[in-house]
Amino acid sequence: MADNNYLIDIQDKPSSSFSDFRKRLLRSKGAVFGASIIILLIVCAILAPLIAPYGYDEMNLPEGLQAPSQKHLFGTDELGRDIFSRVVFGSRISLQIATIAVGVSLIIGLVLGALAGYYGGIVDFGICALTDTAWAFPMTLLAIAFIAALGPGLVNVMIAVALVSWAGYARLVRGQFLSLREQEFVEAARVLGMSDMRIIFRHILPNSLAPIIVLTTLEVPKAIIVESSLSFLGLGAQPPTPSWGSIISSGRSFIDTAPWISFFPGLMIMLVVLGFNLFGDALRDALDPRLKD
Repeated sequence: MADNNYLIDIQDKPSSSFSDFRKRLLRSKGAVFGASIIILLIVCAILAPLIAPYGYDEMNLPEGLQAPSQKHLFGTDELGRDIFSRVVFGSRISLQIATIAVGVSLIIGLVLGALAGYYGGIVDFGICALTDTAWAFPMTLLAIAFIAALGPGLVNVMIAVALVSWAGYARLVRGQFLSLREQEFVEAARVLGMSDMRIIFRHILPNSLAPIIVLTTLEVPKAIIVESSLSFLGLGAQPPTPSWGSIISSGRSFIDTAPWISFFPGLMIMLVVLGFNLFGDALRDALDPRLKD
């Protein structure tokens, strides 16, 4: 009977642990606020054609540079295009680039960090040297260099953002693997004759997921900022495709007479970055065993 109770306790632990994690996360006002902004961004990106009252490239010259009103919530630009519609469609660009670029950088950093942390030696030295070189340059400056070589465009922006974002993942994963590769469960897996790839992906990596997930929530806003910066400089989304950075750039010439052109996309960038950072901080605290009640 005691053995049966013991088995029941073991089986109940994962669900109980997840329940505690969810409660800690929901108790955080920052997590709730950040998650609300993230969900709003996703909804806007998916339902943009239904939410936007006008097409993002629909021009109406007689209504150019109109201030925010009931007809045009965020006003219009110099070509009479509805800023609210362009901002809503711009959320698609930001979410698409952030998701794909961060996903690619995660894969690159995961593979390199795992190899460096698990094998060590010359492999670790070479990957660390490559990582230090990538970290020696500011992200935006390095992204501009890649765009200069590849040419402007959304696909090239995704490639550039991915190539400047992997180093953080590589360092984090390397540190996790260095601390876990000498643990008893890894030694036991080696004794049983398991392959290195199985040990890496079936045993060490699952125990490293928590900090990787937290880092991902913090890398997404960085990707959005880099993409907006490139689009602001004319290296990202090309007209008439709306991007928050390009909308801000187009409003520079009218900052005195029509500040709403640049204000609203800038506000969206600020809110989205704030939302991801708040959620990431709350997620880190919820996953930290030292902060458990």
